[in-house]
Amino acid sequence: MTDYKTAAEELRDNPGQWKAYESPGSCVILAGPGSGKTKALTIKMARMLAEDVQRPSGIACITYSTECARELQKRLGKLGIAEGSNVFIGTVHSFSLKHIVSPFAWLSDLGLPREFTVASVSDQERIFTESLKATIGDENPWNYRGRFERYRRTYLDRESKEFTSVDSEIAGLVADYEKRLIAESVVDFDSMILWGLQLIERHEWVRKAIKARFPILVVDEYQDLGLTLHRMVLALCQKAGVRLVAVGDPDQSIYGFAGSMPKLLKELAKAEWVEPVSLKFNYRCGRRIVAASLTALGEEREYESKVKQQGTINFYECPEGIAQQATFIIEEIIPAVLKQVPGLVVGKIAVLYGDRNDGSVIAAAAEAAKIKYVRIDAGAAYRRTPLTRWLEDCAAWCVSGWKSQEPPLSGLIKKWLSFNRAAKGDVDRAALRQKLVTFLFAHREPTLLLREWLRDFYKSCLGSTLKDEPAMRDEAEAFKGLVQATAETKDLAEFNIATFSGQGGSPEHLNLITLHSAKGLEFEVVVMMGMDQGRIPRWDASSPAAISEARRLFYVGLTRAKQQIHMTFSGFTEDKYGRRHKKGPSIFLTELQQKFAEDVQT
Repeated sequence: MTDYKTAAEELRDNPGQWKAYESPGSCVILAGPGSGKTKALTIKMARMLAEDVQRPSGIACITYSTECARELQKRLGKLGIAEGSNVFIGTVHSFSLKHIVSPFAWLSDLGLPREFTVASVSDQERIFTESLKATIGDENPWNYRGRFERYRRTYLDRESKEFTSVDSEIAGLVADYEKRLIAESVVDFDSMILWGLQLIERHEWVRKAIKARFPILVVDEYQDLGLTLHRMVLALCQKAGVRLVAVGDPDQSIYGFAGSMPKLLKELAKAEWVEPVSLKFNYRCGRRIVAASLTALGEEREYESKVKQQGTINFYECPEGIAQQATFIIEEIIPAVLKQVPGLVVGKIAVLYGDRNDGSVIAAAAEAAKIKYVRIDAGAAYRRTPLTRWLEDCAAWCVSGWKSQEPPLSGLIKKWLSFNRAAKGDVDRAALRQKLVTFLFAHREPTLLLREWLRDFYKSCLGSTLKDEPAMRDEAEAFKGLVQATAETKDLAEFNIATFSGQGGSPEHLNLITLHSAKGLEFEVVVMMGMDQGRIPRWDASSPAAISEARRLFYVGLTRAKQQIHMTFSGFTEDKYGRRHKKGPSIFLTELQQKFAEDVQT
C-alpha cells in the first residue's frame, strides 16, 4: 500500500499531471492515450478524500463500464482506498440506481413504482417485442432496435414537442415500452439513468441530498457517457455546487451507437467554471506508433512519446481472405514476435478485430494450434457481467490467490456482500461471509472442472442469492448461460478453474478482443486483423460522422500497442452469401502505408 503523498511525487515531473493534482476546484483533464491519466486520477482522488471531504461525506467515481470500474478499484486499492459508505466506484447506471433512483424515486412525483427490480435481458427483449407489436405491428425487432435505442438516448425530455415530432413512430414505441417497464415494476439500463436525471433536474432536495453524500464527483472516460450523464453533471455542479473532476479524450469516443457525443467533453472543457488540463506525454507507445496514430487520426495533436524505443508497424497482405489472415497471425506473426521480444509472453499480445464473426475465425485458428485464449466479444462463450467477472476472480483465488492475496479475499467478500442487498444485519452478513470463505477454502484445486466448481458454488451459497435477490435476475441469467457453456458438448466443457481464471487475463492466454472492447487496455504487441475497406470503416459508414468515428476506432486500436503493431488485410470482404466485395485495404491502413513511404524517402 502506497501513501498518496509519496505516490504524488511521481507526478511532479509531468506538468499536466501535477497541474491536475494541484487543481483546487472543478477541472477537466483532457488525456491522450498512454498519458498516465488513471494514475493521476487515482492519486488525486486519494488526496481529495484525505484533505477535501469529511466523513460521512465522500466521493463518487463514475465510469463507463464495469471493466473500467474494476481497473480503478484495483489502482485505488493500492493507495488504501476501497469502496465503502463514503466512496462509490462504478458505472453511471449503478450510481444512478443505488444513490438516486432507489432512495428517492418513490418520494417523487414521477409516477415510478415504489419497489422495482432490474429487468433481465430476456425481460427487456420480451417487453420490446410486445411494444413493437402494439405500436407498429408484427415487424422484426432487430430492424427497429438500433433506431429505438439511439432515440431514447438522444431525446430525453419525454413531454417535449421535439421528442414526439422528430420520429413519431419511434417516439410512440419508446413511450409504450417505458410505460410497460413501469407497469411491470422493472427498470432497464437506460431507464436507470433517465429516471436519475429526471429526479436531479426536477427536485432541488434530491440535488442537495446527493451533494451532502458526495460533494465531489469524479467522472472517468467522460466522452463515452452521453447526454444523460452530461445533463446530470451540469445540474449537480451548476445548481447544487458539486465539485467535478472529469477525465476523457474526445479522440477516443467510439460508442456513438450507445449515445456517446465527443462534443460534450469539448464543450465542458471550455466552461468558465472548470479548469482545463491537458496531458500531452505518452508513456505507452513507441515514437513511431505515436506518429502513426496521429496520421490515422487525421488531426494535429501535441502528443509526445516518452518511450525510448521507436516501435514498429508491419503490414501483411493475405489475398485469400479473413481465414488466411487468422492462420497467418497464429502460425507466423505470433511465433515470430515471441522469439523477437525478450521476455514476451502470449498474454501480452492482443489480436483486435471488428466484430464477433471475425472473432470466431481467429478463435478457430487459435484452437487448431492449441493456443489458449481469452475472447472478449459478443461471441464469447458467456456474458461478462459483474457476477461472472467476480466468479473469475474467485477461481483465481482458489488457484493461487490464497497464497499471493491477488485478488485479495477481502475484496471478494465485499463484492459478495454487495450482491446480497437484502442482508442488512450483522448476523446475516457474517453468515454470508462464512459461507463464501468456507466454499473457497474447500475448493483450492486448480484442476477441478469448472462445471463441478460452479455446481458446488451454487449449492453452497450462490443459489439462494440468485433466487432470492430481485436485483440479481439478470445475473441469474448470466450464471445460467455460464453453466450451460460448461456442458459436455459446449465450449467450456474441458475448462478447469485454472483455465477459467485465465479468462480474466493471464500470461498464458492470447487476447482476442474487438476494437471497441480494447479501449482502456494496453499490450506489448497488437495485431489488427481484417483491416479491409468494408470492415473498417464498415460498408454502411457513409456519413462524415460515421467515418470520423471509424477513424477514432482505428486510432484506439493503434494506441493499445507499446512495441509492435502488425496489420493484416486481404483487399476484399465477403457478405453472408459468400459474394466478394473488392474495395481494397482500409483507407486508414493505406494512409499509414503512404505516410511511412514518404518518411523513408525523406
